[in-house]
Amino acid sequence: MNGRPADPVLAAAFRRVQESRPTVLATIAATRGSTPRVPGTRMLVDAEGIVGSVGGGQLEFEIIASARALLLSDELATQCQHFILGPDLRQCCGGALDIVLERLTPESEYWLAQVLAWEREGVFWESHLQIGALSAARRLLRHEMEPAEPGSARLLKSVASGELVETSGRHWPQLYLFGAGHVGRALVRLLGDLPFHVTWCDTREDVFPAEIPMNTRCDAGGDIDTLIKVAPEDAHFLIMTHSHALDFDLVAAVLAKARFGSLGLIGSDTKKARFLQRLRADGIGETELARLRCPIGVPGIRSKVPAAIAIAVVADLLISTQATAQNQAATGVQSAR
Repeated sequence: MNGRPADPVLAAAFRRVQESRPTVLATIAATRGSTPRVPGTRMLVDAEGIVGSVGGGQLEFEIIASARALLLSDELATQCQHFILGPDLRQCCGGALDIVLERLTPESEYWLAQVLAWEREGVFWESHLQIGALSAARRLLRHEMEPAEPGSARLLKSVASGELVETSGRHWPQLYLFGAGHVGRALVRLLGDLPFHVTWCDTREDVFPAEIPMNTRCDAGGDIDTLIKVAPEDAHFLIMTHSHALDFDLVAAVLAKARFGSLGLIGSDTKKARFLQRLRADGIGETELARLRCPIGVPGIRSKVPAAIAIAVVADLLISTQATAQNQAATGVQSAR
């Protein structure tokens, strides 16, 4: 799973095209000033409802109305609208944005299928959509390297027309979650809407819920040692099984791997102290031991409710992965120079 799970909006768009359901894809193409969402954010609109969001409030209400008007039109398949977030929309963000509305047609199935396949494979791509045309076909380009501005969109304007250019998203971090108890389940529910690949492991086959998010795969009874050894060097590990003995073995295996993104263990300061004592006795060095985080989660949240623990842990993960992405971006800029 080195790619990116399917964007839920694009996946829903693909299903609607296959079902021949009249649908409009709304994409934020450009922003200026303060806006609720960023370029590249998508929303799907049909006669019954929406999938995704481009910011909510009166702005979204107006966009939905425009999209449904386009559904009834036999003329243009695409159009661009400009919105100012001021008194007229009763939103005081102070910014402005351009929205591209794209009426999906049978020819949309090709580019949606290709983009979704590339996302699963981890292939970087770029798409071009001509605005104001009768056709909603997109020109696709495959890239060998990550785009300079991954996961974004930009609006190219000329005197005669405009063009929406979109790029694929960043590499999604790999998260290995060991344990399918109450906290593990709460974590998976939260992570289902976030940019992570989740490998969810538990030796008990009957503990996984019936519904699993699209970005999660379950692993019951697999070769855990091999799983940890072959995990990417930037992978993150969270350990919270039903057994302290198994927790210890997993922590030791991750520390022995040496190269990983982060390692978190659910438990108390006492549990951490006991684990550290045993790990030192097994010859694990202080540099490696310092990377073990226990208790897990951002400081200040003391609730023992599984959902609260999950929120604290996910917040900590987001801070950690954001810092990693910023460091990688800075390193890339320096290398380019």
